[in-house]
Amino acid sequence: MAGQNAVIVKNAKKTYGGGVYILNGVNLTVPKGCIYSLLGASGCGKTTLLSCVVGVRKLDYGDIWVLGGQPGTEDSGIPGPRIGYMPQDVSLVDEFSVIDALVFFGTISGMEKFEIEERYVELKDLLQLPPRDRLVKNMSGGQQRRVSFAAALLQRPELLILDEPTVGLDPVLRDNIWNHLTQITKEEGVTVIITTHYIEEAKQSDKIGLLRNGQLLAESSPNELLERFQTDSLEEAFLTLSQQQAEDSQGNNLIPNPPGEINPIYNSYDVSNGKTKQRMHQSNWKTRIRALLYKNALQFLRHPGGFLFSIVLPVLEMMLFFYTVGPDPKNLMIYVVNEETGACNSQKYLGNITYYNEEQTCKFTDLSCRFIANIDDNILETKFYDNYEKAKEKLKHNHDAVGIMYFQRNFSLGMEQKLENMLTISDDVISASIIDVELHIPDREIILFVKQHLYKMLMKELEKIVQECGISKKYANIPIKFEDPIYGKMEMEYGQYVTPVFLLTMLFILATSISSSAIIVDRHSGIWDRILVQGVTTAEILITHLITQAIIIVFQVTLALYIGFEQYDMYCEGSKIGVTAMIMLEGICGMVYGLLISVSCTSHSLANYASTGTFYPLLVLCGLMWPIEGMPKFLQWLSLTMPITVPGKSLREIMQKGTDLDEPEVYSGFLVVTVWIFALAFICLLQLRYKS
Repeated sequence: MAGQNAVIVKNAKKTYGGGVYILNGVNLTVPKGCIYSLLGASGCGKTTLLSCVVGVRKLDYGDIWVLGGQPGTEDSGIPGPRIGYMPQDVSLVDEFSVIDALVFFGTISGMEKFEIEERYVELKDLLQLPPRDRLVKNMSGGQQRRVSFAAALLQRPELLILDEPTVGLDPVLRDNIWNHLTQITKEEGVTVIITTHYIEEAKQSDKIGLLRNGQLLAESSPNELLERFQTDSLEEAFLTLSQQQAEDSQGNNLIPNPPGEINPIYNSYDVSNGKTKQRMHQSNWKTRIRALLYKNALQFLRHPGGFLFSIVLPVLEMMLFFYTVGPDPKNLMIYVVNEETGACNSQKYLGNITYYNEEQTCKFTDLSCRFIANIDDNILETKFYDNYEKAKEKLKHNHDAVGIMYFQRNFSLGMEQKLENMLTISDDVISASIIDVELHIPDREIILFVKQHLYKMLMKELEKIVQECGISKKYANIPIKFEDPIYGKMEMEYGQYVTPVFLLTMLFILATSISSSAIIVDRHSGIWDRILVQGVTTAEILITHLITQAIIIVFQVTLALYIGFEQYDMYCEGSKIGVTAMIMLEGICGMVYGLLISVSCTSHSLANYASTGTFYPLLVLCGLMWPIEGMPKFLQWLSLTMPITVPGKSLREIMQKGTDLDEPEVYSGFLVVTVWIFALAFICLLQLRYKS
């Protein structure tokens, strides 16, 4: 009757790629309060069948009833604490200790701390568990399986499903485990479904099912099966059934079904009467959230690589940025060819300016030395050559200088005559008064810097010279004047320009990198499927990962801004609260994007390809490397849809102009990143539900 059966499987069919049946018309009945051994070779479908029973996978065809209902329905005990599930893999978190694993699974199942401790004491001796503080990653394979077994037994479930629980265990320990299983079925009414490689130990079961090539060959008690085939060995009975299956499949006939043993018909099952009494332990979303946060915290704190990447790396990146981006280049070299005076007596000679007050004229002697002497040695080191062609040839082969500065022989005379009467002097004299600078370096930023530095230095010295000649320094200026800017500085440093977008990009990429492996780790460890069986929902998993990663992001943003503002005096005209909020939102956006990658990808390699492959378009399009105004129109529009571009512009408005948060130039950035966060979170949740 329905009330007497814990699990019923009817006409189950399941295929994986290629149309090959892993399960092919399996019918199976597991009475309550019994030990049911599912036997068969590797690949026969045992693990697949159990994963369908616990609701991790779904059948292509057929029905399954568990504890009075179908898995996932309100009447069933799955998912939830009424079932204890030990998968074939260890399915534990490497950063768990023995007691951590039990606390985690016990909390999910609604157990109190004292109950978990009491059960630990009981299970420690039964399963010969390692010391309570030993980490899973430091255990042997056999020790890990014992801890996994303890987690399945912990909450005294009504239905216990064990996939190869005794593999690799000591024979004495295996015998103790079987004795315990027999005891709990008889005294507590627990139903046990177990798969095992050790066929002969299945004689201790109340009922066995022999599975081969996706078909159930027989289902009966061990004694009935041995009597039927007149043998003392279950292996021999299994071999005989396998041979019959092979012969019947060649003859296209079905295996004969002995009454009550093979492929029973469930005409007495009534789902409406199948609801069973709930166990004492009941979990709720609060306890499950707490347990998941506990797991995430241990995974982070006990993983040195994660800690270093999450906390230390942002500090190093901020320090490297402020040390490497923005400061003026130093220790550059420029060749000097001075046909007027040579090396100016090792640059000790500064030339001479004589002003004749009565005639109001100036006499210049070796004026080139004065210009050369004012070159900042920390920025441009001068190296003298006596011949221009020789210097040029040297530069072609050595590439150790940025260019050549050339003074003609009559440079001072040309300067003198230019001041006296610019309108009547010849072109040759004007050319002689010009300082020729020829730059030979492919680095655009170095060229721009050297040009600006030389221009400022030479113009400043020219102003002094004309003043010494009684002429206003205004006559030395070009006929254009740039007034002080409305916002910011006259000469904004490159580092100051890229800082806002750099902060957003760094936090986005770091958050993505950290979170892109979170769910993949859970899936690969097997803990994902196991906790879903215990009643945890995919939404709860996503929420706890979001909370954990958000806490990490708070630390990262705090460290980054502390270093920027307190250690390196980062320029900011506007609200620091607005800066913090924008960077925080960008980090959360990167975190949600990383979780989407983690949900969508099946391996760490694929996740790395996905995250790395999207970083470069973001870097190129966001305005960090080059203003988007220099891009083609269609790329400008594409750039504006990215999660960093508009927020980057808004952050520049805050930091460089002091724009208030209620201005469109600022709140548009907040709107864009918020929309990205909700859109990515929604897609991530849909992906989780689809894959579950």
